[in-house]
This record gives sequence, C-alpha cells and structure tokens, in this order.
Amino acid sequence: MDQTAPPIVTEVQSPELGLTLTRNSWYTPFSFETASWMIKHLPQPLTRWMGVAAGELGYRWCTNRREALRRNLTVVAQNEKQRERLSRSCFHNFLRMLHDFCDCAENGAQRLNELMVERRGFEFLEAARNRGKGTLLITGHLGAWELGGMVLASDGFPVNVVTLAEPTDELNEWRQKYRQRFGIKTVTVGADKFAFVEIIQALRRNELVAMLVDRPYLNSGVEVAFFGRRTLFSASAARVWQYTQAAVIPAFVLQLDVGQYGCYAHPPIAMTPGHTLEQNSQCVADVFQGIIREFPEQWFNFVPIWNHESL
Repeated sequence: MDQTAPPIVTEVQSPELGLTLTRNSWYTPFSFETASWMIKHLPQPLTRWMGVAAGELGYRWCTNRREALRRNLTVVAQNEKQRERLSRSCFHNFLRMLHDFCDCAENGAQRLNELMVERRGFEFLEAARNRGKGTLLITGHLGAWELGGMVLASDGFPVNVVTLAEPTDELNEWRQKYRQRFGIKTVTVGADKFAFVEIIQALRRNELVAMLVDRPYLNSGVEVAFFGRRTLFSASAARVWQYTQAAVIPAFVLQLDVGQYGCYAHPPIAMTPGHTLEQNSQCVADVFQGIIREFPEQWFNFVPIWNHESL
C-alpha cells in the first residue's frame, strides 16, 4: 500500500459557493446532553413537540441555511410554494432526527431497535462480508445517517465511521463516548494525514467503513452531473475502491413516520477498473440523486451545492 496516498480531508463547502456557514452556537455537548436528559425524563409527546418547535425556530431564524436549502431544493421543486413547504419540512424533520439520535445515544440498542420498523437490503451487506474485501458503506446528508452506524454495529458488523474533527475537544469526546457504547470506531479526518491508511487497513480486515460522500472532500472533489447540473462530488469512495476493491454499498436510514425509520442498503455500485475517478463517482451521484428525489423532505443539506448563477 502506498502510504503517501492522498489523505481524505474535507471542508464544509467550496469557498466559491457564496454562503459562509459557520457552526451554530448550540452545537455543544451541553446541548446534546440537555436534550438527552429531557427525552429521558419528560413525556415523549412533549419532547417531540419541542423538537418540531425548535425546527420551526431554525427555519425562521437561520436565514443563511434556509436560503442554501431553498437553492438546493430548486432541482426537486420548481414551484416556490412547494419549495418553501419542503424547506420547512426539512428543518422540522432534521430536529426530529436529532431527537431520536439523542434518544438512541442515551438509551442504547433496545431503543434503537424499537424505532427501526423496516430493514431491507441487508443481504448485500452479508454478501460483501462473505466476499472478504471489506465494505465501504456510503451515505449522505439524507435521513438519519448517525442511526445507520448504530444499527449495523448492534447487528454485529465491525463498524468504522469516517468523520470530521468537531470544533472542540469536548464535542469530539462526547461523540466518541456515545459511539463506543455501540462498539463503533471513529476515523477522524482532517489534520491526520494517516486517516486514509487507517481506512484502507480497516477494509483489509474485512470491516465496514461508513462515510458521508455527498459533499466534496479537499483534494478529492470531482465534477459530476447532479440533477442535470455540474457540481463537485466527493471522489473518496472511488479512490478507496481503487486501493481495496471493497464492495461500495449505498445505505440510508429514512424516517417513514414520526418515530419510525427504515434502514435500507442498496446493491453494490459497480465501480469499473480503468474508469476515471469522475466516471466512478458519477455512478455514486446517480444513486444519491434517485434517493433524494424520493425523500426531498429529508435532504438535510444546509450548505449550497451550486453557484447561485447556475440555478
């Protein structure tokens, strides 16, 4: 293995996309711990109502994020009223997802399994495991992606989650603590240039590596056609596949009703030897596009994907 391979490092958004979106001040361990305490001690109908109310406040007050979301939703909702309805639903559903994430992080696998009312496609994960070259599970900012790692770890899969470093050490420690309860290992990308090597090694141990790939990674973003427009998409999955030939399986956890989720693994994406990173990454983008069209109200991409001029 060439240990000088380009590291997988990500940034929040490309600088030319116009909107500068920093972390919200509420994004702290204290906020998550407070939410977890309330969910544990207060009636759940009340905490769910509070979550939706917080989503409504976010919709009204987080104007930059609302504008970025509205821009992105133009590709699935040409009608302005429909786009506004979807935008509001996305904020509400995002807070519902955070509610259930805190609930499961606090109460463990039993609560998680109560929320998962449907599972499909797990035969693809088992087949990849039997193949012995590792499983690269790719997902995006769609649905409850954090719950997906919990589900698979609870089912006995050796799970590694690739993630950015959080803004503070305290938040990194909180995230690490809850993942360890489920047996999930974290691979932190950013300043650590050996993160790529760690990913490769986990796959060669025939483990499962999960990563978000719908935002471009520094040094790995390539142009693809996404909803008929050119944009940058992460080439991380295609690059990792070049080194490992691991099965590349898209998977999503989607809200079916309030407090009810489905966990879906899709057939492996057929990466082609000899194709460019752009060509293989296009296959990934095509799958994501289809899922987003089906569940636009759970597309939690609060950063701009296209330049305003291209919309």
